Amino acid sequence: MPKSWKVSRLAFARQRGRELRLPVLDAGQYLVEAMQLLGPIRSGLAEARATDWPEIEPFARATERLSEPWEIETLAAMCAGYCAALKAGEDPLAIAPVDLDDSTAG
Repeated sequence: MPKSWKVSRLAFARQRGRELRLPVLDAGQYLVEAMQLLGPIRSGLAEARATDWPEIEPFARATERLSEPWEIETLAAMCAGYCAALKAGEDPLAIAPVDLDDSTAG
């Protein structure tokens, strides 16, 4: 997303009534909701960084949304993936995440 944008691409698409093509999750939706509530990125010294253990562990304890170690590990990995995709998206020639497949995923 260009730094000049005031809203996310998701919010922009929703405002325009576009089909989002988001996957339907049978299980694990609570992890996506936890990531959205916590926020997947934090301000770093030079650039955004993924939300990591120092933020996730107190969130899990305070909200009781996550109780198992694998859930916390998964949430940390989801935040790292989100941050990596956000940084990759700053490249105007980057392939959109919805267009990635096994042959183009890095």
